[in-house]
Amino acid sequence: MYESFLYHPARGLKTGLSVDEMSEAIKDDQSLIWLDMLDIEDSDIDFLTSVFNLHELTIEDFIMPNARPKIEKFKGYFFLIAFSLESNGADTGEKVKTAELDCCLGKNFLITFHSCPLNSIAICKERTRRQSPMMMHGADMLLYSIMDSCIDGYFPVIQKFDSFVDEISDELFGAPNKDTLKKIYNLKNEIMCLKRAIGPQADVMSSIVRGDFEFISPANVIYYRNIYDNLVRLNDTINASRDVITGAMEAYTSLISNRLNEVMKTLTIIATIMMPLTLVASIYGMNFKHMPELDSKFGYPVVISIMAIITISMLAFFKRRNWL
Repeated sequence: MYESFLYHPARGLKTGLSVDEMSEAIKDDQSLIWLDMLDIEDSDIDFLTSVFNLHELTIEDFIMPNARPKIEKFKGYFFLIAFSLESNGADTGEKVKTAELDCCLGKNFLITFHSCPLNSIAICKERTRRQSPMMMHGADMLLYSIMDSCIDGYFPVIQKFDSFVDEISDELFGAPNKDTLKKIYNLKNEIMCLKRAIGPQADVMSSIVRGDFEFISPANVIYYRNIYDNLVRLNDTINASRDVITGAMEAYTSLISNRLNEVMKTLTIIATIMMPLTLVASIYGMNFKHMPELDSKFGYPVVISIMAIITISMLAFFKRRNWL
């Protein structure tokens, strides 16, 4: 399933092109074709190779999911893989989900392919229908508009993750529990997912900014530099958040260890105090007949007093050594 747009300076915008119309339009250097494809069928492969002369490796990348952004040169076009953020884990509690966006940019055509609806594509389609001038400035500016909309979708998510990191840090030094560790671990995984999507895209944009691709005019490279700067800024923010989360995990481990040490210290003090008391009780619990203290009417209060004195003395000693 696909949707097509054709812009010509003399005839304006036209949508819903047939294969024959696209075949004729692509021969006109003044025309600009935007073909947006949602999923791909066998019949689509035929006209992609015949009309746009796409390489079979490009078709294979359309069909097979890719793990990393990349950019490749082919005869008559270059192929770009980017990732759009389609769900907000920090806001909804769900995992962050990125969706692959494949783009083929030629002299007077742009092909976008994705296996699920994308917000960035929907926004650019709506702008095109409203006669936005982005198609008037060429295929490279159309690609810029799509990529810019795609990258802009990362900023609100990164900001919410940054706030979430601050909340976890406050919780960590308040009353941390097992849920705190789970939150830290999940947030670290989400941040790493974002980093895997953003970092390589910055490398892709860097190669475009260097002017290595003929289908992006030198006058428009500066716009792609803006995307590159945004990606670098996002990557720096993610790295900072990752460092904070790593520190939070280490701090949580230290806090739990310190808490366990405090418990063990308390139990050790109790056991140490009970040792002499147990010794005294054991002595007078022996079953010997000739124990003079057993016949004394003051024997019991004297033993209890001795135990109390031992307990108080040991507590005072521990207090003086700052063990309590």
